[in-house]
Amino acid sequence: MSRFLRILAALGALLMVCGLLALGGLYLEARDFLDQPPSEEEQERILVIERGSGPQAVSRLLADNGVVRDADYFTLYLRYRKAASQLRAGQFRFSTGMLPEQVLEVLVSAREVTWPVTFPEGLRIEEMARRVEAAGFGSASAYSSLARDPQFIASLDLGMEPPPPTLEGILIPNTYALRSGTTERQVIEAQVQRFRQLWDERRRARAAELGMSPYEVMVLASVVEKETGRADERPHIASVFHNRLQKNMRLESDPTIIYGLEDYDGDIRKRDIRKPHPWNTYVIRGLPPTPIAGAGVAAIDAVLWPLQTKDLFFVSRNDGSHHFSETYAEHARMVNRYQRRRRGR
Repeated sequence: MSRFLRILAALGALLMVCGLLALGGLYLEARDFLDQPPSEEEQERILVIERGSGPQAVSRLLADNGVVRDADYFTLYLRYRKAASQLRAGQFRFSTGMLPEQVLEVLVSAREVTWPVTFPEGLRIEEMARRVEAAGFGSASAYSSLARDPQFIASLDLGMEPPPPTLEGILIPNTYALRSGTTERQVIEAQVQRFRQLWDERRRARAAELGMSPYEVMVLASVVEKETGRADERPHIASVFHNRLQKNMRLESDPTIIYGLEDYDGDIRKRDIRKPHPWNTYVIRGLPPTPIAGAGVAAIDAVLWPLQTKDLFFVSRNDGSHHFSETYAEHARMVNRYQRRRRGR
């Protein structure tokens, strides 16, 4: 073998050794990438994956926020796992202490991060709207406008003909877990979906037995909701109102007066009781034209399955509970007793 060939053979051997060493180094780096988290300190990272983001964009976002150690390696890892088509848009919770396998699990399987907004029972549209704005899901004015927009209401397919004039009482109180970026419209749609779920075949059949539509049940349930905060009293309150309706008596519910007052300051005066407006059940007979608040499930079911009584009256005992009476004479005595106690305080 000539000296030139021996030199070529030596160079080839050297290049092979260098190549093997390089491959070995890459292998160790890859193993280190897969087996070691970016940080021993687990710090939460909530990141938004934009719609249409590919493996490289997602990997760069994760690397820039310390969720993976190297964007290029993670891009290769996504392609090796054939996960590129499974990447989802949304907001997800990661940690800087995660391994790439755990990060991938979040990207393809974990639930999106959600944020709660709570609507207690008994709120009006405008009160709900303020909570929507405070939770960061749009403006109170936009929420209120949509809830009173006839075209939007008609588009919701509520199963009511004609559709209600507003969504007062249809927006079911609950805690809703919503994604970041949820709009006022989507908040309302979530509440309406809860309404549809609530009005299952069992409740619709029971309403029909009572000779009431689901909307009429919601109207009466809203009055029951506003009359008492005690769950154990709701079926009894509902019983009184059912009995009064059957006898064509006025409901005479104070919360219905308040609903129609623009300048309510915490006191109901004689002029307020006499003041005619569509919701004043001291003036009108039957149910108000719309609900006066968002009723909870307990109030709705109290109207559907009321306590069986002959009571026609109730008065507050000033401790959150009520005294119920069959006759006006007994009711008048109880009113005198509890009002005298109130004046004596």
